[in-house]
Amino acid sequence: MIPKIIHCIWLGGRELPALERKCIESWSIYNPDYKVIIWDEKNLVINDPEYKGAYEKKQWAYCADLARMKILYEYGGFYLDTDMEAIASFDNLLSYSFFAGKEDDEMINGAILGAEKGHEFVFSIYEEVKKSLRTNFIPIPRIITYIYKKNTNLEGIKIFEKEVFYPFNPYASPIKQLLYQDIRKNTVAIHHWSKSWNPSFIQKCFRRLKRIISKSKYY
Repeated sequence: MIPKIIHCIWLGGRELPALERKCIESWSIYNPDYKVIIWDEKNLVINDPEYKGAYEKKQWAYCADLARMKILYEYGGFYLDTDMEAIASFDNLLSYSFFAGKEDDEMINGAILGAEKGHEFVFSIYEEVKKSLRTNFIPIPRIITYIYKKNTNLEGIKIFEKEVFYPFNPYASPIKQLLYQDIRKNTVAIHHWSKSWNPSFIQKCFRRLKRIISKSKYY
């Protein structure tokens, strides 16, 4: 059973933008009995060697990828990116031992995750993220997808189709805006694809090109 805790991470000391504030508010609107914890420099051990190098370079996304998996493993609950808007209760998700959702037909995203405390699948992702930080940073969707595909014990693990959490993907749609018709009856949350921590558009394009041509084990 996943505990009723919602974790999010906000690093860098900047004020939360309006979109992120509204998204965080939505979590409690639809889940009033859930505890919401915002992890930042006040409650994350930034001097931990696991975070320190990336944090000093202001690589917030890198820190967040590692922290989200460590937090989920140690506490359990839900992890949400700050630009994930809830539009329904999360109660129907509590019975899974771990869940995530696809952003497209193949890739599993990490903008919303849920897990029981001490879940082995979460630990496997955490270890792979640490490994990627020591070598060449790999975006967490690729790592989650890789671990899922190689895992033989998937009991209690649920990967939802894209309309549940990612009804709109600006990188896969010619229309760069969420439409009401994108939302389905089973949509629980909407990822708004904020660019708060994202690389530049050129870097994104380059990263996607690498996904096509790379022979990395993560593909």
